[in-house]
Amino acid sequence: MFQIWRRVSFFFALLAASSTYAQGGSQHTKRPITVSDGVAMTRWAGNGSFFGGDSGGHVAIFSPDGKRFVMVLRKGNLKQNTNDFSLLLYQSADALGAPKPRIVLKMSSSSKRDAIRQVRWLADNDTLFFLGENPGEVSQLFSFQIGARMLKKLTNHPTSIVNYDIARSGRTIAFMAEPSPPKIEGKEGSPSREIVIEGQDLDRIVAGDYSLPEGNKVFWQIAGSPPHAVQATRDYSPGWGPILLSPDGRYLVFSAGLPNNRVPAEWAGYGDDRLRHILSAKVSDRATSILQQYLRFDSKNGSTEVLINSPIVGDYAASWSKDSQSIFLWSSYLPLDVTDLTERKARSQTKYPVEVKLSSREYRKVAKEEVPAKQPQTPPIEVTLEQDVNTPPKLYVSDPKSHEKVLLLDLNPQFEDLQLGRVETIEWEVSGAKVIGGLYLPPNYQPGKRYPLVIQTHGFMPTEFSMDGRSEWSSGFAARPLAARGVLVLQTGNFKEREKDHDRIGNDRNLGATVEESFKDFNALLYEEAIDLLDRMGMIDRSRVGIVGFSRTVCFVAYTLTHSKYRFAAASLVDGIACGYLDELSNPRGAWDYNALNGGVAPFGEGLKLWLKSSPGFNLDKVETPMRLVALGNSSALQLWEWYVGLSLEKKPVEFVLISDATHLYGKAAECMLKQQGLVDWFAFWLTDEEDPDPAKVEQYSRWRRLRMARVGPSPVQY
Repeated sequence: MFQIWRRVSFFFALLAASSTYAQGGSQHTKRPITVSDGVAMTRWAGNGSFFGGDSGGHVAIFSPDGKRFVMVLRKGNLKQNTNDFSLLLYQSADALGAPKPRIVLKMSSSSKRDAIRQVRWLADNDTLFFLGENPGEVSQLFSFQIGARMLKKLTNHPTSIVNYDIARSGRTIAFMAEPSPPKIEGKEGSPSREIVIEGQDLDRIVAGDYSLPEGNKVFWQIAGSPPHAVQATRDYSPGWGPILLSPDGRYLVFSAGLPNNRVPAEWAGYGDDRLRHILSAKVSDRATSILQQYLRFDSKNGSTEVLINSPIVGDYAASWSKDSQSIFLWSSYLPLDVTDLTERKARSQTKYPVEVKLSSREYRKVAKEEVPAKQPQTPPIEVTLEQDVNTPPKLYVSDPKSHEKVLLLDLNPQFEDLQLGRVETIEWEVSGAKVIGGLYLPPNYQPGKRYPLVIQTHGFMPTEFSMDGRSEWSSGFAARPLAARGVLVLQTGNFKEREKDHDRIGNDRNLGATVEESFKDFNALLYEEAIDLLDRMGMIDRSRVGIVGFSRTVCFVAYTLTHSKYRFAAASLVDGIACGYLDELSNPRGAWDYNALNGGVAPFGEGLKLWLKSSPGFNLDKVETPMRLVALGNSSALQLWEWYVGLSLEKKPVEFVLISDATHLYGKAAECMLKQQGLVDWFAFWLTDEEDPDPAKVEQYSRWRRLRMARVGPSPVQY
């Protein structure tokens, strides 16, 4: 089905890892990696961004005067089933002496949230603000005075606080909190009544909550006074972006979703494919759009107004003027309410740095040089987190003047006792684009031997050490534990020359009618070419190839399994959209995306004919691969239900696992252990015929042997 230009370049050093090393004249035996080694490792926790790091890439959080800095570390605690966080304090003047870290605060989380995150210094160089929690608690805003060792809870909100900001003085704060838990209707004995369904989310309806989707809540508070709720104007629903309090504490800017019936019609004029797909989807007028725009709250008169009549597309970055009278949006569309056709065309196609006056909401385009920088003054030393695919992360400190550099902290000295194995970066070509992936070799790798292979998807970070293969997300990946079981693992894939190839592939109408469909088809080609490459190199047994999709790549892998001529010996789809018909019906707010993934049309009328060919859910009869479906959280079960029922009706080997209290990324220690160990066991069973002798897994393997016995259809190894 697929056509491809095959120019493969491959630069590879086969370095077998030794199982012993000399230490002080003696032989030290290393042991194989297990899932628990990754779960319990110590990691730099960043400062609470989505992917676990400070968005600016700064490892240390320096005080305003640069004389101190703090860092946050996290570690999984399997015994307590928590994630334990530590706040480390260093004196800048002493750091080059590699002092022992001073742990000034410890907190632990039994939820999906970090126990210490979004750490900020006050101007006094002694007080820290952060969001924190301990087991069984919801996240609140705290302050911590280092000199007095005084921890103070500043909020006592009934739900978790997800974002906050503080004024320059520290006396005024603003915060955003999660909505209240759903109220379950229809208890036994209650009178019968009809429920009007108009825009509610299906997962809430299934749980018994029939209210319309509710966004976060925003509050504004002066020290010594109770918080005041900020009313979002015209049924807007505060969203997931930052909350920005002016330095003087008067103005507050935050993002919010619009009701579909309030999305301005002129927004369809912006030249953004994603925006056009969203606007073209047929969604209830009362449902909240996934489109967001900025709102401005004025604490002086209590008013809330739209900041600028344009959608937020991409970057949320913004900064304040020193006098608090303007906010600068680093990259924003401008409103299209202009009569000059040339200007309107420019605005429809380009985002600009924009200054908005808070009092009048007047705006103007500015040069990049006019935008106030958010970065603090240059600190006297540099703190870096250094790692690569084969080197575990360590913290270093250096003097930018003398270039002296010393090891500040080895995060995981226990790794010296583990057989880490080698990871090699490989390169191949797909549809004219060079792509790279990371190949995790078994610790006792033998050149010339053909190994089973598992393809892990969702990108490869060549400068990052990872136990699971992808940023320690702990959800759909387990690279090193699988390699320890004698399986090659390919983590893929990234463009080698992203600026050159990303947009070209996305807009290449030879691969798909839309950007989204182009990447779906491109990834299917990428998996096939990777198999061919490793087969030509004599490294894999192509009758024993597995593949796992997670999140977005569930769709890509699902498409590959139903449309590729290649067959896989085992596969797993973990917590993501399968770009199917049930996705469209159960999540209408995401319909624009599912349509874009299937040719840019809705699955109705003539569009259904295209879906019947493209959508994996309509082609499950072609699947002969044993499938393990994993839903992380009850609502996620809907995303994979089409596959489970369809394969069951087709009498195909399928297992559906629901981890009801799990999260999409990271999670509690025991949860991470469960997600990754299930993946390792599944692929070891189908690819190497291995079963874990743990008595607790007797039923698991009994189920899987029944799947093997009941398997029908052609062999999965035919090509």
